[in-house]
Amino acid sequence: MKLNKIASVLAGAALAVGAAAPASAITLTAGDLKITINAFDAGTTGYTGAGVVCNTVATCDTNATNHAARSFGSEDTWGIFSVQSISRVSDGGLIFTAGQGGQYLTGVFGGISDTRVSVIAGDEENVVTAYGTGGWLNMYYNSANYNSALGPTGRDLVDPTKYTGITGGTLALSAVFSPEVSGSATLNGYSYRSQFGDVTLAGVGQGFLDVTGGSLAAQLNTNSEFDPKGGAHDMFLKVTYAPSAQSAAAGWTVDATGDVQANALPEPASIAVFGLGLAGIAGLRRRKSK
Repeated sequence: MKLNKIASVLAGAALAVGAAAPASAITLTAGDLKITINAFDAGTTGYTGAGVVCNTVATCDTNATNHAARSFGSEDTWGIFSVQSISRVSDGGLIFTAGQGGQYLTGVFGGISDTRVSVIAGDEENVVTAYGTGGWLNMYYNSANYNSALGPTGRDLVDPTKYTGITGGTLALSAVFSPEVSGSATLNGYSYRSQFGDVTLAGVGQGFLDVTGGSLAAQLNTNSEFDPKGGAHDMFLKVTYAPSAQSAAAGWTVDATGDVQANALPEPASIAVFGLGLAGIAGLRRRKSK
């Protein structure tokens, strides 16, 4: 068989391997990514006083008058989310949209405890700034979108990472929230920052994430996002939130929209298959030259 024909066979075999990949797999295009999400959140509100009203998890637990529904321990923020799209920032290329090929990326986050909270008087309402510690996020491949109408009652009573209709899927990504979210020299060790009005509950949140597992971990574990103090992380999350009729009816505190910034490496499987093909061609060349 001629060498060019053998090369074609190897290329075809590589394509066949790619086609045999699990239907649940999403191939991320290498480069700068924006992952757009919708979310529902159960959060702690009702902080009282003025200035810095608490500066430990314990004192913040005592100060707050309205703790997050179905929270575990000192947890003050948890919820569910759905990826609406994944795109390239640099060229606007669309990689994934919710429901594409019958697939959804849905997840659960939680474990964030308010550790330092300040309340500042405003013209129409007080502005609450909460710095949190801890936090985790798990995202799954599913054949249906989340059911936000379940509200906080959809969360498992024993395992805080489980939520009906989400966590039965295949794990695509797991990550933890990591310090530092603040650029202040006097504010250290915080993994999440949330700021909102004490009446409207409308606000914003942000945090850095480090990948810990899942099928997309190898592509997203890049340390390409830098916090204000120079620490390297894998992703940066920012959200805008407020209550709505839908979130209130289901028992959530707010619903949110936002995005996650990340950089993806080339898919390891693709590199491996390509490398295998090149190795095979090289071997054939050596045998042919003998």
